[in-house]
Amino acid sequence: MTGMNMVDYTVEEQVICYLARSFDPDEEIGVFALNNCTNASLSLAKKLYAPRLAILKQSEGRYCVISELCLSPVVGQVPEKIIETRYSSEEAFAMVNNGRYMVIMQPVQIDKNGFINLSLVGDFAKPKMTFVGSRGAPSNTVNQRKTLYFVTNHSSRTFVEQVDFKSGVGYSQERSDGTIKWGTPIEVISNLCVIDFDEACGAARLKSLHKGITRRDVEENTGFELIVPENVPETPAPKRDELDLIRTEIDPLGMRRLDFATKENYAQIETEIRSAADGA
Repeated sequence: MTGMNMVDYTVEEQVICYLARSFDPDEEIGVFALNNCTNASLSLAKKLYAPRLAILKQSEGRYCVISELCLSPVVGQVPEKIIETRYSSEEAFAMVNNGRYMVIMQPVQIDKNGFINLSLVGDFAKPKMTFVGSRGAPSNTVNQRKTLYFVTNHSSRTFVEQVDFKSGVGYSQERSDGTIKWGTPIEVISNLCVIDFDEACGAARLKSLHKGITRRDVEENTGFELIVPENVPETPAPKRDELDLIRTEIDPLGMRRLDFATKENYAQIETEIRSAADGA
């Protein structure tokens, strides 16, 4: 048992609660993401920490604000009953440019100065792999009030010395001289730890370790040298009210378990979730 209230919890739940607390009470727009943990954190933030938060999702080619978010294995259109209003793409981009938009992004690569890659791995002319492309990352990383990243598999393939393609802006001369004032990378939350950045030099720094993780675990799976303080605390534990909401309202089926699942146990977890959904 762990924490002041002697509440047992998983790393997924620890991450969800940590992300949820990253939202301020005056946060306005949070964007539905591709990961279960980040989406659960949006819902938890709206319920406990950021009551003004509007959760933005795409439906039928347009953006819409939804009133509630419960994780489900069923893929389909957003139910009309939870849609509060709809937005055009132009209106959504206006929100980005006005700093009213907050999306937790998952990079393909991130380097020691917080630059991210969403586009390709390898040589630009002949890449080994290609991905979705930079999309909104260039705008997000110069317009958001803060930028958070989420990594489901902390490895040296993701945490690299230098990204192969710059999709999002990290700590650079343009930030130092004030040319870029917004969108500063604040933290990277992975399945192992929380990493922040030293504002003086812009280098990645180990901020906290998740439950059961050691400094060696992080260092061996990071492709560059981290700043490691002498004393690295454990990532704050979830509170009882947070866990109750996650387990009973936000994610009763345990979809969050898929984010950090290994190849060996992913199929088993998926089967358990579908079985629980069929019996609900």
